[in-house]
Amino acid sequence: MQLTRLEIKGFKSFGDKITINFNEGVTAIVGPNGCGKSNVVDAIRWVLGEQSTRMLRSEKMDNVIFNGTKSRKSANLAEVSLTFDNTKNVLPTDYSQVTLTRKLYRTGESEYRLNDVQCRLKDITDLFLDTGIGSDSYSIIELRMIDEIITNKEGSRRNLFEEASGISKYKLRKKQTFSKLKDTEADLERVEDLLFEIEKNLKTLENQAKKTERYYRIKEQYKTLSIMLASFRIVSFSESLKKIEDQEQKQKAEKGGIVAQIDTLEAALQQQKLDSITKEKNLSVQQKTTNEFVSKIRAYESEKKIKNEQLKFQQDKEARLSEELERDKNQLNHVLYNIKRLSEEKATEDETLQAIQGRVTDLKEAVDELRLQQSSARNELNELTHINTRLQNQAYKAEKDIDILQIQQQALEQESQRNMEDTTNKEVELSHFNQVVAELQARKETLDDAYQLSLEAENKLKEQIAATDTELAEVKDTIIKESRKLDAKQNEYNLTKSMVDNLEGFPESIRFLKKNTDWAKNAPLFSDVLFCREEFRVAIENYLEPLMNHYVVESYDEAIKAINLLSNSAKGRAHFFILENYQEVAPSNPAFENAGAVSALKVIEVDKRYTQLCNHLLKDVYLVDDDKDQQINNAALPDGVVLIGKSGKFNKSKHTMAGGSVGLFEGKRIGRAKNLENLAKEIKSIENLVNGLKTKSDELQNKLTALKGSTKAAELNEQQQILNRLNTELITVKTRQEQYQTFIEQDYHH
Repeated sequence: MQLTRLEIKGFKSFGDKITINFNEGVTAIVGPNGCGKSNVVDAIRWVLGEQSTRMLRSEKMDNVIFNGTKSRKSANLAEVSLTFDNTKNVLPTDYSQVTLTRKLYRTGESEYRLNDVQCRLKDITDLFLDTGIGSDSYSIIELRMIDEIITNKEGSRRNLFEEASGISKYKLRKKQTFSKLKDTEADLERVEDLLFEIEKNLKTLENQAKKTERYYRIKEQYKTLSIMLASFRIVSFSESLKKIEDQEQKQKAEKGGIVAQIDTLEAALQQQKLDSITKEKNLSVQQKTTNEFVSKIRAYESEKKIKNEQLKFQQDKEARLSEELERDKNQLNHVLYNIKRLSEEKATEDETLQAIQGRVTDLKEAVDELRLQQSSARNELNELTHINTRLQNQAYKAEKDIDILQIQQQALEQESQRNMEDTTNKEVELSHFNQVVAELQARKETLDDAYQLSLEAENKLKEQIAATDTELAEVKDTIIKESRKLDAKQNEYNLTKSMVDNLEGFPESIRFLKKNTDWAKNAPLFSDVLFCREEFRVAIENYLEPLMNHYVVESYDEAIKAINLLSNSAKGRAHFFILENYQEVAPSNPAFENAGAVSALKVIEVDKRYTQLCNHLLKDVYLVDDDKDQQINNAALPDGVVLIGKSGKFNKSKHTMAGGSVGLFEGKRIGRAKNLENLAKEIKSIENLVNGLKTKSDELQNKLTALKGSTKAAELNEQQQILNRLNTELITVKTRQEQYQTFIEQDYHH
């Protein structure tokens, strides 16, 4: 793996975009002091993910963006791209050229890109892990780092050896694992505390449950009584309704007489309204005439007032302008005096500024030293805090153990007291022991039978749980495998789509014509017209390489139109296939197919309109195995016949031969659009498969949860404990019976 190119734009002192090519033989970058050599090293560190501003010789990250000069404005973006040659596959990726890009905006937003695809810093760190390249690795060494290695400051020499031997990545993973274990231990301690608190709250919850049960019982009684009360109220309302209906009939009869009187009065009122309207019309005519005369009088008075106001305004304006002119003259004299005084003060302040800047520089150095001391003290404080917390947890656990032991001691004392009381009543209890022993034996036999049945059912349930768990694990593994395949296909689709959209690998003239939609909508590239089976794609592409960038047009007029567009815009040259000039042709040497060769026309797929073009280009082209090619002499080949190795490493005719190595990305240009469609279909099918597997996983998870929820392990344990207690009780009773019997017999003999 070799660093091939570094592109910097808007980073520190590089306002314009510069490109540094590290070709074969480049060993160093030299130049005078202040030319930017250290900034080149900082740019490489920064693009590899450096987050420490101290390592970048800056106070804050925004300072890496070009701040501008007196003659140009500052930049809004800092961008650095680093390109590596990965033909030896040192980096774990399929690309032979890896470009890493980092951008930082003044708004604070930043992004990382890998081969122009947005990614995370973690992806870049994982990619370069164990390669010896990183923001903190010794593949990028500054002058002060050489001093640290010589003096072995903070184990720098040991870190260098560990990185060279590949141990550093395992130490990093070990540190991450210990951190996760520490967090898990803290969570477990917290769970124990929660269980202790939950046990204390159980009694309170039982009381609340009893109150809730009493509440629902009283609520049912209230509902019954409410229904009875509503029935009594309905009867009372029915009687009141009957009385109100009788009153309504009486009121309707009275309303009829009153309505007749109202009609008579309304007729008289209408006649009076007609007389009033006639009089109002006469009055309106006279009022209108009066209003017209009053309006004319008011208009004349208003015009008079306006003229008087305008005259007064002009007089005031003349006086105000005179005052302003005098005031401006005084201000001009005052300003000239202030300018002279400020010039003198500026000279004085410039001298003061120089002295203050010197002091600020000294103070910054002192602040940096104090920050380092503060960081060291903070680390010591954090360590002491962790130790204190651990000791407090141990003390709390010890107190809890003491409380438990005290409770056990009280229980033992109570049991001892009961044993003393039982000793005084041995003779009385002896008469009941036979009956108790019989009952305990019967209960024991019944519980044994029930326990065996439950145990068999639980074993079957455990087998189902194990089978379901195994199937769920297989489905999850399949989901992970298919998800990885989906990610790979999605990345390939994104890369191919980016290459199709941006026309990567094509000259400027091709991209210019492709962007001209009016011309390019009916003129595809020859590489998009042709589609080939996967195993022969490299061979066909290597043979047709000089023709891949040709446009396919119907007539000379379309080609001339494109040539004029390129000429007018000075965008270079382009080549064209004219479809109307190709006639139907047939292969002239079918004998090669009988010898094991494959005609190139049989391994390609094209639309019908492009068939004659492909027949013309590949009519006598045959694909052969690499080892069989050695058996065919060039002189024996007929004129016009071309043999291509299926691996794509060579092609030859009667008079020429070409060959060489095959690159990783060869065979990717033929039928890019068709490849996109195939990739989209594959992605869709894999997504459907993954979704189906996820649905099945959810179903299995629900089934597993249901099976685990139906397990009766707790009941079995409880039955086992009951059975053990019963056996213990039976043995105890028998033992006491024998002891009592022996005691009584001895007492009797005495």
